[in-house]
Amino acid sequence: MISSAQNINQTATDQEELKTYTKEAEKIEEYDTTMVLFGFLLPFLMLNGIESVCDYFQNLEAGQTYYVYNPGFPYKYKGANQCTWQMTSRYVTKINCSVDIPAFVNGCIQDSLSIQFTGGNIQKYCGFGTLVLEGTNPIIKLYSPYSSQGGQFLCQIQAENPFDENNCKCGWKKVTRIVGGTETGVNEYPMMSGLVDIDIGDIYCGCTIISQQYVLTAAHCIERRDITRIGILVGEHDVTTGNETKATKLFRVNKCIMHPYYKETRQDYDIAICKIIGALKYSAEVGPVCLPFQHKRDTFVGVIVDVLGWGLKQFGGAKSTTLQKVKLNVISPTKCKDYYPELTNSSICTYSRGKDSCQMDSGGPLLWQNPTTHNLVLVGIVSTGIGCGSNEPAVATRTGAFIDWIMSVTPGKNWQ
Repeated sequence: MISSAQNINQTATDQEELKTYTKEAEKIEEYDTTMVLFGFLLPFLMLNGIESVCDYFQNLEAGQTYYVYNPGFPYKYKGANQCTWQMTSRYVTKINCSVDIPAFVNGCIQDSLSIQFTGGNIQKYCGFGTLVLEGTNPIIKLYSPYSSQGGQFLCQIQAENPFDENNCKCGWKKVTRIVGGTETGVNEYPMMSGLVDIDIGDIYCGCTIISQQYVLTAAHCIERRDITRIGILVGEHDVTTGNETKATKLFRVNKCIMHPYYKETRQDYDIAICKIIGALKYSAEVGPVCLPFQHKRDTFVGVIVDVLGWGLKQFGGAKSTTLQKVKLNVISPTKCKDYYPELTNSSICTYSRGKDSCQMDSGGPLLWQNPTTHNLVLVGIVSTGIGCGSNEPAVATRTGAFIDWIMSVTPGKNWQ
């Protein structure tokens, strides 16, 4: 990262980021500054269009992406420049810049990029690298003298609307930079939580937040367990470190209720609800899933669901240290009964070749994203299967079949 008024050594990361920004800039030039890769480019309003002395102003809207760059970008600016970009917004503004501006041993005494937020001091930057800042109503200034050898910079700017739990009741998903792969982004799924064996300090089953006090899990995850030795971990991602997120918190359990019809020898009614001691505070990183109130009888055949867990990566293999996700297809009950003859309509089956939930994923969610609301809905709870990633489907508890039971064991909770 670039530090104030210092010349920074070039790193491999800096090179890669600069290359990425340059590619974006090429697209900006090619498409006449109307659209870029990650959002709509909203050009700043020019107040004074002189090349070397320029002033711009823009009101930032939440959720939009803006770009600020030097005159002549993606090429280097030349000679004297004195430009100001002034922005206003009701929200916190995040700035991510790639910078290559001449620097000297004694600091930014000639060329400089300065950034100031409301209530803060002016910070000058020069050198080569990246910087990430946030604040309110930023003012960015570029200064270079006539003798300047030239430089370049590109800043991506976003105004972020603060999380408001009243605007989204359930099922929100945090946007992350993870692309592809099986590891989730940090707190990408705010409803995901884990059952912890307090004696050994390990997550042994998954569970899903449905309110500020309740989580849903599989009945076999709490069967014959001493609830005083169970904890519910929320906001977790990497179990080996406490530095990747500040949302992680462990709650003790007040009580757990298994469905009265659950039997270890059967594959249905594998559902339980646990109440924590205290209450969760919702945030962008921690919050409830949506329950399928409007889909009590839906089988969801043909849809794709996300299955989450910290379970084994393969049958009998090593346990995952980070939260994993896999996309599975929901198959018809008729096809599933070929493998599980006693299957009832309170279950849901999934299958995708070479993909599956595994041991210690039990109790975790099957999440369907409602195409209308885009909220995540808990359509199933991981229950049982034959091996992991085998040629047989896996069975989950169909949450919709138990909506009435969930409401009956949570007195005083107004779900709708």
